[in-house]
Amino acid sequence: MASIRDLVVHVNDEVVSRHAFELASSLAADLGARLTAVLVAAPVNAGVGISAETASLAQQLAQSQRTTLLGIGDRLVAGARQRHDLAVEVRCTDGDPVEVLRSHAHTADLLITSQRDPARDGGLSTGQSARLLVGSACPVLTCPYVGMSAVAVAGSGDATPLRRALIAWADTRESARAMRDALPLLMRASHVELVSFAKDVQSDGSSQRAALERVVSYLAGHSVQAVPTLLGQAEASVGERMRRGDMPDVAVAEALLSHAADMHADFIVMGGYGHSRLWELVLGGVTRTMLETMTVPVLMSH
Repeated sequence: MASIRDLVVHVNDEVVSRHAFELASSLAADLGARLTAVLVAAPVNAGVGISAETASLAQQLAQSQRTTLLGIGDRLVAGARQRHDLAVEVRCTDGDPVEVLRSHAHTADLLITSQRDPARDGGLSTGQSARLLVGSACPVLTCPYVGMSAVAVAGSGDATPLRRALIAWADTRESARAMRDALPLLMRASHVELVSFAKDVQSDGSSQRAALERVVSYLAGHSVQAVPTLLGQAEASVGERMRRGDMPDVAVAEALLSHAADMHADFIVMGGYGHSRLWELVLGGVTRTMLETMTVPVLMSH
């Protein structure tokens, strides 16, 4: 089984990206892994047929963005060196952040990003996260902009981050891929819960419980002791359906986040559902809702 030896974390501001960077540095120190911070400055489009003066101003703005990012990187790296005695490689470039991160993911075991804060510019938007997820060569761990508990980021007394895991299981290729990609993290966890949903627990429960037990047995073979949990898929009320449409996937995502809070999960592992079309990117309802409303880090594989 592959281990996590190379981590890549995306940094594009000092507020939203800090949670992702601090989690990445704690993980790198705990795993003995290499950490690379990728700083991506948005390209400055000066337009066509501009004057020399405008071109010069655009170049100055681009350089100012790079200088600001490098300053942020220096401060974050200094903190990682002080807290974990960890050396971090910093790479700063211009361009589309999704394309840059996809390229870095080719030689990474885990890519760590941040959810966009609607009130700020840091992190990645839902659309960018979706493009990255569908095209990434490694799993993506996205951190919520609302921040995380100190235990999730820096670990408990034994300094191990991400101790409590929730695996959102459906009998699909994507779920299996995400679970296998997360094994190095699951093997370190102190508590792992395997959660699945049934439309009717009474009629569908026996077959789904049997499927969960097969997954539990597989995880046990990898030294992961998981607790299986089968939840009923709640029906949205008439008022909810009128407000947001008849979207059962949204209810499932909300139930996952609620259960994650009840069990004090530090992170969620789930398959990322989506595919690219010629002019658009189509995401599954649960995937989109999790990217938009996550309250704990979510590791996804496509």
